[in-house]
Amino acid sequence: MGVISGTALSVMLTAGGVVIATEGGPGAVQHYVAGHVLLGMGIGLFATTLIRTAARYILARPTRVSRKMPAAQEPADPATVALLPLRAAAVVPLRGRHAA
Repeated sequence: MGVISGTALSVMLTAGGVVIATEGGPGAVQHYVAGHVLLGMGIGLFATTLIRTAARYILARPTRVSRKMPAAQEPADPATVALLPLRAAAVVPLRGRHAA
């Protein structure tokens, strides 16, 4: 949706800039400058939209799969559990009511 709205906005800015730049009459110099600013913004926004779309397309492509066959791996046994050695708990002398 962003590509569509970005393209529509750039086309509107570009067309508006062309219309304002070609318009004659009083204050034509100000209209000429404003028209070229809008024209530049529209073209720049369109170029940005194209670059962003191309980048998304390139990043979304699936990676090439190696032609070599991958080495077969042994399936892991789900019941295998690795245990770390247990340390003996430090013996703390109990005092007071905990000693009973």
